Amino acid sequence: MDSNTLIALASAGLSALTAIGAGVVGTRSTIQTRRLEHELARELRQETRTEQAERVMRQYRDPLLQAANTLQGRLFNIVRLNYLDHYLHCGDPGEERYARDYTVFAIAEYLCWVEILAKELRFLDAGDLAGNKALLAQLDLIQVTFQSDRLPEAFRVFRGRQRAIGELMMVPTGAVDGPRHECRGFAAFSRALDDDPVFAAWFAPLHADVYRLVGAKPEQVTRLVLLQRQLIELIDFLDPEHTRLPTPHRAQLPPPELASAGSAGAGGGEGWRG
Repeated sequence: MDSNTLIALASAGLSALTAIGAGVVGTRSTIQTRRLEHELARELRQETRTEQAERVMRQYRDPLLQAANTLQGRLFNIVRLNYLDHYLHCGDPGEERYARDYTVFAIAEYLCWVEILAKELRFLDAGDLAGNKALLAQLDLIQVTFQSDRLPEAFRVFRGRQRAIGELMMVPTGAVDGPRHECRGFAAFSRALDDDPVFAAWFAPLHADVYRLVGAKPEQVTRLVLLQRQLIELIDFLDPEHTRLPTPHRAQLPPPELASAGSAGAGGGEGWRG
């Protein structure tokens, strides 16, 4: 084999090795590019998911905030200012019904907005985002206080019943991009109590609890005290700058062991809350 042939063979081999090397490098580059594209796409999806979750929170923050405030105000009135003692047997049928039904409505409205928010966040698969995890932890704490059977019976609502009440209170909005559900108002709630026996049956235990709380002793309102305190903490979380709800209406009831169902707060300059 002459030298020219050897040179040609060596050159061909070198070209082949170069081509193989280029192919390996090209393959690695393609894999790296695809990985980078996949990572960028994943980050984009995550960003979109975060933005969607933030939009949901903006849409539902204020209704949840107002519902939490309505409920904590009613609980404050019952425990601190003897609201039910004053109005549930006042002799005016309209006032008596309002005292009973609006107390139950305040619970149902809060549970409804919690259920709506939970459904929306599950729909977006956004329950693991940091801010939402903190919110859901606070909502879960309130849920546990509602359902606990280690507390006095009044206003005990087990988890499944909480969700059922929330669902019963939900009404569709027909919106495509905006909130898909909202909570029925007090007037619609009152009509449903009169016109729909199945609907009314879900709230019968709460109605009975309202009457049970008339003249309740401090140890009988422990659940109410804990709920009111936790709702204030939720309100502080939802409105940390106090821009939507004024500071004077954020007072927590004393801890359960110090709470009084008497009239201790009546002379303290605090009026009815809702």
